[in-house]
Amino acid sequence: MKVSTLISDLDKVDTPLLIIGSIKNAKDDSLIVKDSLSEIVKDIIDLEDFKGESGELVFAYTHGKLPAKRLLLMGLGKEEDLTAESIRKAFGDASRKARDLGVKKVSISLNHFLRNELELVAVTEAIVQGLIMGSFQNLKYKTIKLDKFKHLKELTLVSNDVDEKKLKSAAKAGKIIANAVNFSRELAWGPANEITPTKLAEEAERLAKEHGIETTIFDRKKSEEIGLHSFIAVAQGTEEPPKFIIMDYGKDKTDVDTIALIGKAITFDTGGISIKPSQDMLKMKADMSGGAVVIAAMEAIAKLKPNLRVIGLVPATDNMPSGKAYHPGDVIKSYSGQTIEVISTDAEGRMVINDALTYAARTYKPKVMFDFATLTGSMMIALGSHAIGYFANDDDLADKLEEASKTSGERIWRMPLWEVYDQQLKSDVADFKHTGGRPGGAITAARFLSKFVEEVPWIHMDIAGVSEQDSDKGYNPKGSKGAAVRLIIDIIRNWK
Repeated sequence: MKVSTLISDLDKVDTPLLIIGSIKNAKDDSLIVKDSLSEIVKDIIDLEDFKGESGELVFAYTHGKLPAKRLLLMGLGKEEDLTAESIRKAFGDASRKARDLGVKKVSISLNHFLRNELELVAVTEAIVQGLIMGSFQNLKYKTIKLDKFKHLKELTLVSNDVDEKKLKSAAKAGKIIANAVNFSRELAWGPANEITPTKLAEEAERLAKEHGIETTIFDRKKSEEIGLHSFIAVAQGTEEPPKFIIMDYGKDKTDVDTIALIGKAITFDTGGISIKPSQDMLKMKADMSGGAVVIAAMEAIAKLKPNLRVIGLVPATDNMPSGKAYHPGDVIKSYSGQTIEVISTDAEGRMVINDALTYAARTYKPKVMFDFATLTGSMMIALGSHAIGYFANDDDLADKLEEASKTSGERIWRMPLWEVYDQQLKSDVADFKHTGGRPGGAITAARFLSKFVEEVPWIHMDIAGVSEQDSDKGYNPKGSKGAAVRLIIDIIRNWK
């Protein structure tokens, strides 16, 4: 989507659709009931067909009283409750209304959304993100009646009284971040016969070509040679070539912090020998959502250019049952040198992440590490679909994540990482088991991973519950949400 800015009065803006925001009790909103706007919306407001309630959307025709052909009145609710996130959600819903009307270009009266002392940058980014993310359609694999799908192609932000340089910068950042979310969605929701480890490696190599991110890919043989035994154990059962992907942004920077991002990328998860029920197994194409987060975030980082070194690691493989597959009861040596008793081959995510954590810690000596994984059904049971559960071994790092949650609008909830849960990981034959049974399953998974971080400040994000949704809502259309992309980008671009 093309995003542009325009410093102009509304009575000079010729556009197919102009979006205006109104707080609750629209008839008392001084920005709505003024000049030419008042003439157009007077009957709608007087008849109380539009009150400015949160979520309200009403179209009106201008009949030549403004150059804009149509107005879309957007209810913002109570002014004191208005946030960048509520604006983002409202524009997500509005984007589909506008798109399905057949409008290709929309203009937004920015002044009508700068309420409640909200800052220009936050509001601008929220508007751009809401429009781009909300109107997203994954049509890559469709071939029939493609002409029936309508598309928003252009967005113009209009104001007569703002800092134009700041406006343009915010619009650009909003677009970069929204596109990263949509890219993550495309990868996560793509079919497993297309989104293979090889395809993810190709995307990483594209980042190297287009953005100068140094990219290294370890194949099966190289991974075995350097000792990524836990990762390769999962890959034993598949004929699809595994790829251990490393992306390095800012390698040449000096005297900067290094941040490592690790994303689970099980490109299809059958459960291996501990095979899953067939019902809903098709959704296991998205078990590489953590890897999608990292690849998409790395591209956005390259465009936003923070003064940091950021390492993205994506251990990518299928998890398949075969005569070569690893078994329950196997003892696997990890890259760290510690040994692991396999309890269920369906707990494969932590087996690939643990090697990536240790490899990142030892090779790059990062200031902090974050990992992202659709790791446990237990997290979905604990928090449902409304928040990312996270585990942190460092309170200061947790504070940074909490702040990024506020700016990005992505809900998070800190879970315990108490040593007492180690009792469930005790093994008679190895250093520890990799699962601790059903009680506290998400917590024991995090405790397992904590043994491989080499004392680096670290956060584990279990995105299993928030990775997808089954209907259009706000800025998330049906399918993958691209969860945690905005969250981690906000941490990195605001790093101090």
